[in-house]
Amino acid sequence: MNKTLSFYTLFFIVCMVLMRLSGLLSKMILTRILTPHEYGLITLVIITLPGLLQFFTNSFLYDTLSHSKEGKKYFSFSFVYGIIASFAVIVLIFISRESFFDFLNIPSNSWFLILVALFIVILPNTLLGVIIGLYRGLRRYSLASTLSLAPPVLRLFFILVVVYILSISKFWIILIVAALPTSIVLISVLMKGFKLMSSMFDSISFPSKNIFSFGFSVYLISTFGTVTQQIYKVIVSHDLGVVWQGYFDVSLTLMTILLFAFAALSFVSIPEATSTENMEELLFKQGELGDIARGLFSFLVFCMIFLYFYSSRIISLLFTHEYVVVADYILFLAIGYIFLFIQQFLAYLNISFQNPSEYRPLVIVTLIFLVVSPLVTHIFIYFAGFVGAYLALMMFSILYTIATIKYSKNLTPLRVLFYKIDGLILASVVIILFLHFFGNFLMSLFLSTIIFSFLVFFTGYINKRLIFGIFKEKN
Repeated sequence: MNKTLSFYTLFFIVCMVLMRLSGLLSKMILTRILTPHEYGLITLVIITLPGLLQFFTNSFLYDTLSHSKEGKKYFSFSFVYGIIASFAVIVLIFISRESFFDFLNIPSNSWFLILVALFIVILPNTLLGVIIGLYRGLRRYSLASTLSLAPPVLRLFFILVVVYILSISKFWIILIVAALPTSIVLISVLMKGFKLMSSMFDSISFPSKNIFSFGFSVYLISTFGTVTQQIYKVIVSHDLGVVWQGYFDVSLTLMTILLFAFAALSFVSIPEATSTENMEELLFKQGELGDIARGLFSFLVFCMIFLYFYSSRIISLLFTHEYVVVADYILFLAIGYIFLFIQQFLAYLNISFQNPSEYRPLVIVTLIFLVVSPLVTHIFIYFAGFVGAYLALMMFSILYTIATIKYSKNLTPLRVLFYKIDGLILASVVIILFLHFFGNFLMSLFLSTIIFSFLVFFTGYINKRLIFGIFKEKN
């Protein structure tokens, strides 16, 4: 199929919805059969630590491979590096396991089980990320989306079988079962795509200076939000304990609905931007990246408003009333995400169309923020308690957006994103008033979605033809 970009974006979002829904259902089951300590430990080992350690094992490789013109040249190097780096990380953790587990408040008598689970997750996560990056760079969006979806769906299936069919609730069994799906998906992908991937191992090419700078810069910027969140969870675990890390994870899990917009923006922006030489044509052409970015931004704003009004009810429904305490802090996360979306859209386009020397200041600012934010977060938690983590996340998101605007040479993406912004503002105000006076949860969701969608299309913030373009063949 030669579908339009809007079709592939929608397909990716559908996969993301299913992926997040699978993860959400898995966590709902785990919170009901495990203690808060056990749940916090599983999310730390299966989600938080692997996500954080991919900074070293996958690094900039995923985004390097996503470069439409140059990325595929470096698949063999990326694959080999991922294997070596994953083994190196596990060895280093094994050598320093006592201090490592003490720092995270993990029981030291479980070190062997934890290390096995970490290895089962880290290596496959890294290599599967490399393969998805390759397909993304080749602009085979449907296949890349499907591979991203497979592990969480398989994890949900395994958990359902173990808990409800086999009636097993032992912590160590559930931990290993939750760690296995990515390995199974990786083996299947390697077997099916062996011919394509093996042809790229004729030589191993180290990334050139320019492509290295491109991949590293995109990686830093695209993962700034997620990496800092993983860092914050580690700090919360260290400062307040594993239980509070579990609470923090629940709030971030609830906000994953907002990540659909981020993930879709990142997924299509880099391959599309690196496949053309003209930013204006890419952004202003009907049905292309500019229209899609405004659509995703509208979705983000609507979800933020709805979560603000119904966060307590949603958390209580999904995770039990024990975790509803984090509902008070959802607004801080939502505001931070709004700013990060603006920041990432501007940064992606500038990096794709500029020389490394032109976007180097932004990279330096990103590195400074990554280094400074853990210390500031620790200080915030020390003085403000649990809410300090949320305040730090929101503050750095705003400051990072301001810094990106200052160091971006071309602000055309902002002009595109804010085109007819009064329509989005009007729709947002109407929905806020509607949700304030209308209390029925399900009916509010249904009616507010219709009203908001009508207003953003009617006012022209989103082009009406974007919807019809989904079903057309690409010219």
